[in-house]
Amino acid sequence: MPDAGRLPRYPFSFRGDHLAPELAESVVHRPIQRVRTNTGTDAWLVTGYEQVRSVLRDRRFSLTLTSNPWMPRQDPLIPPLSVTDIRTHCENAGLLQELFQGVGPHQQYLTPARVREIAAGLLDTFLAGEQPGDLMAGFVMPLSRALTLELLGLGPEGCPDSTALFKVFRTGPESVRDVSQSWMLTLDWMLERIPGLRTSGAGLLGRLIALSDASGVLSEEEVADLFVFLLVSQFGNPATFLGAASVGLMRHPEVTTRLREDPGLLPRAVEELLRWAVFLGDALPRNAREDVLLDGVLVREGDLVLVSTDAANHDPRVFPDPHRLDIDREPGPHLRFSDGRHRCPGGPIARMQAAETLRVLLGRTGELSLAVPADAIEWHRYYAVTLPVAVPVRWTLREAAAPGPGDGTPTP
Repeated sequence: MPDAGRLPRYPFSFRGDHLAPELAESVVHRPIQRVRTNTGTDAWLVTGYEQVRSVLRDRRFSLTLTSNPWMPRQDPLIPPLSVTDIRTHCENAGLLQELFQGVGPHQQYLTPARVREIAAGLLDTFLAGEQPGDLMAGFVMPLSRALTLELLGLGPEGCPDSTALFKVFRTGPESVRDVSQSWMLTLDWMLERIPGLRTSGAGLLGRLIALSDASGVLSEEEVADLFVFLLVSQFGNPATFLGAASVGLMRHPEVTTRLREDPGLLPRAVEELLRWAVFLGDALPRNAREDVLLDGVLVREGDLVLVSTDAANHDPRVFPDPHRLDIDREPGPHLRFSDGRHRCPGGPIARMQAAETLRVLLGRTGELSLAVPADAIEWHRYYAVTLPVAVPVRWTLREAAAPGPGDGTPTP
């Protein structure tokens, strides 16, 4: 074991288009190792697929305890309990079933056709601009914001911009200032929206506020905290996926060619991109409720355990040649949406948004390529999710054609 004074500092990297070498080495040779966190405290970093799944499924590793100010943690900010353990919070208020349905495969708040319509409108505006253009500022971030507001039933008036929303994901030395400011700004805006949601009943939040009022369990501010969490988490999903996936696809033009020729491959490609891309700029934290023997390693009660699902998704024991983007790979049991009791319920809507957005993006461009070398792209540092600062691209327009089998892309 490394000397305590020389423990590796985690996180190792903030890039979304390839796994940090330290994580790749860890998953093969040291699937459980000691690291030093952003707070200067020590933690167990778990990277191997089976070990990660074991932690996520074992209730002796607690998510709720990570909000305890006396517990070791990976970042200075202590999130409120209502945000830390969102499942338990919603369950206690009688909102869990509706929340799961509202982001599940049969939700009706944001249909595939509506995703294509919103994406097409924003993309057409972007493609009408000068080249090279920044795909992040011109398309990915506005789209992520628009899709999120549509799903939740919120109008854009007065909503914090994408930069402010993204700061909620801040980690490291600036997290206390940036997250607090961004959260309070968004919370004040949300508190002003709640009366309108009660009246309109629009979107997922309209349904949740009606149920919350009927149960009477949550205060107005607790409801607003919950709604802010849903806003920023839903905003983060498409932004993170599209940021990493767009760079990954442009690094593999042979894949984009196949997807343009056969859009029916998009669901399989999305699954592979969800596995291949690196989405976490930190890790999923847990605190041990008691002493636990994890794969021969004794984790003491109270110890901080950091789970890297990104590393687990590159475990060669489960995914052969894991660093290769291969849309012909048989869809495997990746852990992109976590596992166990706290598995993210938003997997179905995230997959749908990803597939329909890529359908529009590839269907409207004949070519889409990076205007700079991939390694020259700068990625935001010290954020809980990975996101490029900018993605300069060049493109050609694709001639309009009637949709083929399985291709729902509307023609211009």
